[in-house]
Amino acid sequence: MPRPIDSPAKLDTLVHLLNIIPYFQAHPERSVMEAAKDLGREPGALLADLHRLSCSGVGNWPEELVDLHADYRRVTISNSQGMDRPLRLTPTEAGVLLLTLESLEAMSGLTDRKAVISAAKKLREILDPKAVAVFDSLAAEDVAETSAQLVLRQALENNQRVNFNYRSVSSDTVRSRVVDPVRIFVNGGETYLTAWEESSGQHKHFRADRMSDMRALDEPSSPHLDQIPFDQHDPFSFLDIPEKAQLLMRAEATWLADYYPITLGRIREDSRVEASMPLGSTEWFIRFALGQADRLEVIGPAHLAQQVRLRTSIGLSTYNCLPDR
Repeated sequence: MPRPIDSPAKLDTLVHLLNIIPYFQAHPERSVMEAAKDLGREPGALLADLHRLSCSGVGNWPEELVDLHADYRRVTISNSQGMDRPLRLTPTEAGVLLLTLESLEAMSGLTDRKAVISAAKKLREILDPKAVAVFDSLAAEDVAETSAQLVLRQALENNQRVNFNYRSVSSDTVRSRVVDPVRIFVNGGETYLTAWEESSGQHKHFRADRMSDMRALDEPSSPHLDQIPFDQHDPFSFLDIPEKAQLLMRAEATWLADYYPITLGRIREDSRVEASMPLGSTEWFIRFALGQADRLEVIGPAHLAQQVRLRTSIGLSTYNCLPDR
């Protein structure tokens, strides 16, 4: 039985991969560099996607896999396994997308609200009027706000501070936060709150599914809007982080770039891929590097690589000291 796609981000990745083959079949003369410019991708990331496609197909046998050769100069597709047409929305898929857009239209603080309204309008124009009526009614009646969403929306509208418990991945802790809400935005299928945190003196991003026990406070909010420029293409301001970790990644692990802010570079003679990643929280990054130690190596900056090696050494020495059972 096929495994279900368990997140919107994975679905986005799948759709992106399946549309690459039709592109190169329509433009066989294009290089990866030219295609990356057309598709809005980094050349290294696009090449990694092509390598992933060569291990995909309709089954597990060699004759059931996509047969292609790809390098930076040329992409040759010998057997597309039938994946030679761009994906098209079925009426059901279009209806579900319209339902999602309807719910987004009602979200307070949404970034680029005009784009959401425009996309929903276009879907209504191409869908059967009866189907539009059904999905519009579903959006109005069945897409209910959670209690946390309701509290947050009202706090934004009333300019109130909010208090909630937050599970932080960077520090691996759960603690109470008091923040001044700025905006809500969606990225990679996940909903985030940007807010000013007085205790740390900076703006931070909080993922909605890691927030709990939310309540509005009877205190006016001071979101410091003059200190937070927002770029919808870089909502977490990764481009503003000056220090970058330098990595060497195994070619088969470049899928990590779909889930983390990793920029892929050239492929070395040993088939490893040079890459870089913004260094926000050092502690979080070290845990990330240790967890992906079989897929990547940290080679710079020198102090960061040394900290990763030291933490690795401590972990191994602790493991070796455990009594035999």
